Amino acid sequence: MHALLAFLPRPEGGTTKVPREWVEASDWFVLFTLGTLFFLLGAFAMWAWLIWRRTTKPEPHVKLLMELEEESATEARTTNPEEEPGSRAPWEQAPDWWKKVDP
Repeated sequence: MHALLAFLPRPEGGTTKVPREWVEASDWFVLFTLGTLFFLLGAFAMWAWLIWRRTTKPEPHVKLLMELEEESATEARTTNPEEEPGSRAPWEQAPDWWKKVDP
């Protein structure tokens, strides 16, 4: 690293004078970048909060649809297809067709 610094020109005053316009532009770049970062973080936080709110406190009509879907799923699980022989399509066989039980 020291060998590289030997090739760089050194000003007599010890530091290089940076034009005032460059300093102002770099300050604005940093402020713009930080503003963009905080805006994106805020947008993602708002998005996550909206998703959380929709799942924990759904609107009444959505809640009703969820309850109806849950009821129909529970009803489908409790219904036994063996009890209702007419519910099968004509091409379906009985569930115990392989047992070959004589009636």
